[in-house]
Amino acid sequence: MGCAGRRWAVLSMATVGIILSPMARAESGGIRNYVPISIAVGESDSVVVEKGDHLWSISAEHLEQRMARHPRDMEVASYWHQVIEVNRHRLQSGDPDLIYPGETVLLPEVG
Repeated sequence: MGCAGRRWAVLSMATVGIILSPMARAESGGIRNYVPISIAVGESDSVVVEKGDHLWSISAEHLEQRMARHPRDMEVASYWHQVIEVNRHRLQSGDPDLIYPGETVLLPEVG
């Protein structure tokens, strides 16, 4: 699935404080601990979810487009965590593993 059919939009947003680190670790009982970091969301892109999309593929496609090269898995993983946190409160399901066609996903600025 390529970026050719996607419609990207630029949105202006205020800075958003995020609590998450790409270095999450599982604790007893399956609970994850996250280290606080701050992600600045200034000029941000968005994408409308299509059937078969998931946040990892959306993150990877966006990074590839912005970096003009295929991103490494660790680069996608770090950015994917940012995408999850920026969108967690916006998702219909509230679950980043369950997104629906037609939902708009905000994509943080790629640094």
